[in-house]
Amino acid sequence: MNSPAGRLAAFLITITLASACSTPQPVPSTATAPPPTRTPEPTLTSPPDTPTPAPTDTATPLPMFWDDFDGELLEGWTWIRENDALWSLTAEPGFLRIVLESGRYHRNLPVREVDSGDFQIMTHVLFEPTTNFQFAGLTVYQDDETQVSFGRAYCDLPGTCVGNGVYFDALLDGQFAGSNFATDTPLKDEAYLRIDKVGHTFRAFYSEDGSNWTLIGEHVVTMLDPKVGLMAGQSNVVGATALFDYFTVMEMP
Repeated sequence: MNSPAGRLAAFLITITLASACSTPQPVPSTATAPPPTRTPEPTLTSPPDTPTPAPTDTATPLPMFWDDFDGELLEGWTWIRENDALWSLTAEPGFLRIVLESGRYHRNLPVREVDSGDFQIMTHVLFEPTTNFQFAGLTVYQDDETQVSFGRAYCDLPGTCVGNGVYFDALLDGQFAGSNFATDTPLKDEAYLRIDKVGHTFRAFYSEDGSNWTLIGEHVVTMLDPKVGLMAGQSNVVGATALFDYFTVMEMP
């Protein structure tokens, strides 16, 4: 084995054995590696907070009557102390026009029966009062001594009035009872008005657009078979007028 040929043979055998015993190296791949996957976001254990809807002040009422004063009054209206020279459906088409008169007891008071003990009435009135105690709006009327009324009016008595605003009055046995809820409003020449009656409680709501309502106040009054309608009067100024766009009655469920 010390000859050159022997040493060469031994070297070749050593190389061959070393190659057979070594760990094979991986062959580089030419394929593109897949993109990393996005870690999924954690699942919420509870739903996210959501705003709580604002509670409604009453249940949804059901329509009973609607008069838009287009051409003639619908059946069912009656007049208290009518003066037909001072109301019209043709002077301003699409409106019931009432000329205000003076006096404690209103003239030209259109009212109608209501078939439900609990109800809602609404109107839209165009009216700009300028002197004490002009008034135009809604009424729930038992008689001249017992009623509630809500409307745009004028009053400048110190401490109890706001001039041209909306007022909610209760009359019991001929005397005003409780607050008049005098409220100043941005609009001065019109008002959307609403009265809700549930039991013996009357609540007045005001709106500038007929959709978004603000509670003005409430009175508790016991009435027997009241009528509902519109009121315009208490004016010492000749020619003051109120225009009523519509009148509606809804039954409270």
